[in-house]
Amino acid sequence: MGTMNREELRRFAARKLREGVPLVNHMQLDITDWQPGIVTVEAPLAPNLNTHGTAFGGSLYCLGSMAGWALMHLTLMDAGFLPSVWIVKGEINYRRPVKGTLRATASLSEEARAALVEQFRSQGKAKATITIVTQENGENCVEVNALFAAVSEDPR
Repeated sequence: MGTMNREELRRFAARKLREGVPLVNHMQLDITDWQPGIVTVEAPLAPNLNTHGTAFGGSLYCLGSMAGWALMHLTLMDAGFLPSVWIVKGEINYRRPVKGTLRATASLSEEARAALVEQFRSQGKAKATITIVTQENGENCVEVNALFAAVSEDPR
């Protein structure tokens, strides 16, 4: 995987989500940006509405989960691995409603990324806690703190 450029890696991970998680297609979720240590995932409001005309809480949790998954997956792919990644546990804090495009950003420091890659390289598996924030108009609306795990082979 190390021979792909960042855009090719982003497209690969987005395709893996679309093909492997049917809900992602219904939500129209996409990985819109990826730089080392930061991933942004977006989805339009319309397929993710609740009864109040704002973003459905389950969609916001899924958005955050997928942003964290994408960050861990892309970080390991960029280091030359093809991991199997999943969420182990997560906690969400809904601060205010989201009334427009759902946009979640997951981030890991350079030190956390280096530790993740080294743990995966030496053990063939790794875990990382990732914070994901959904903002609207510069204000935090939703925060997800989640533990993700990765192994070098699909555990199925």
